[in-house]
Amino acid sequence: MQLAQQPLVPGVERDAAAQELLEGVSSLVRAVRCIEHRHLAGDGGLRRSDASVLKVLMKDGEQRGGEIAGKLGVDASVVSRQLTALEADGLVSRRPDPADARVGLVSLSAQGKAQLEALYSSYTRQLRTALADLDDDALVAAAATMQRVAVAITEANKVVRRNPKTGD
Repeated sequence: MQLAQQPLVPGVERDAAAQELLEGVSSLVRAVRCIEHRHLAGDGGLRRSDASVLKVLMKDGEQRGGEIAGKLGVDASVVSRQLTALEADGLVSRRPDPADARVGLVSLSAQGKAQLEALYSSYTRQLRTALADLDDDALVAAAATMQRVAVAITEANKVVRRNPKTGD
């Protein structure tokens, strides 16, 4: 692969390898969003953000809305509104937290689990078809690299958030 030699923004120094990675990640995000949009559009209202909440619940089990918000990197009020809608749709259920009656615990309902499993099964089939020329080892290696990049960017972002002016 030949890296582009011209800066994306004239007058800004170009780190070709980092810019190529950024462009590759951006292209991948757009491609995944196109798949999600097509699958979610026919779903009758499940949004990407809703699927993210359901996925956290499926992976980590029953928890407080604030915990979900922290895992998704959004404000608790955002998740609270989502949970109200998801509960109305029968995709999650809430119960009082026995340790603190002021707080509720949220769990994935059977309907929510079935809907999320169907969605990701469809994604997986489409991805497998699109990447049919890659074997399992290549897919696992690509996933590991993407996870390393995601963790590194997330950690770097935490440092910037601590002191946005200096990065310390």
